[in-house]
Amino acid sequence: MRDLAVLYDRVPATRCAGTGDCCWLTDEEFDNYYATMFPLYRVEYVHIVNYVERHFSPQRRRELLSFTQERPRRCPFLGADHSCTIYPVRPLICRTYGAMNPVSIARQAMAQQGALPAAQIRAFVRREAGMVCPRVAVLEPEKVARHARMLSEGTYERELARLSAEVELADAARQQLFQRLTGWQEWPLRWSWGGFNALCFAPLAWLREHFAAYWKKAELVNGK
Repeated sequence: MRDLAVLYDRVPATRCAGTGDCCWLTDEEFDNYYATMFPLYRVEYVHIVNYVERHFSPQRRRELLSFTQERPRRCPFLGADHSCTIYPVRPLICRTYGAMNPVSIARQAMAQQGALPAAQIRAFVRREAGMVCPRVAVLEPEKVARHARMLSEGTYERELARLSAEVELADAARQQLFQRLTGWQEWPLRWSWGGFNALCFAPLAWLREHFAAYWKKAELVNGK
């Protein structure tokens, strides 16, 4: 996971107030299809699993790896004190939250005029504007300009997709079952923590009986 660590290091370090407000959903947010943990790339999922298996108690490991809610109201990694229990390996979406503000977003949008399609710039502005948080302080402002460029150009996504292509999620039996039940020949590139858990850790008997219905209802898997 060395390449993943190098990629994550491009994101400016931040410090938040630690309220955990971005880690659970209000009723309104839930009804409007917000997510507490956005879809993870395969490589990020495996990275977090490795951390959980090394650093959590057997009971807590079982709880986390058997968690199959695709869109929970509360992030399963949010601690009782509102801290992130997987902070060292948190995914890109959590690292980038609050790392930009309206000024840095507008500056990057202007810098990319003519270099990127207008629709791509608008998508960048819309996405980042939704992740501005006044309770987050940027600790590495010298990284912001490069970070903004990587976001607007889609560099993070391309690198995460490349790293994920090298990751096998589970054994051949589960892959064959997944292919038969979904018609997909490849593992999902991105999915929720709960969705990937269902694929990797649910008993095979459960997969055979219930996964087709689970998959049909999936909202956060890429490509559906």
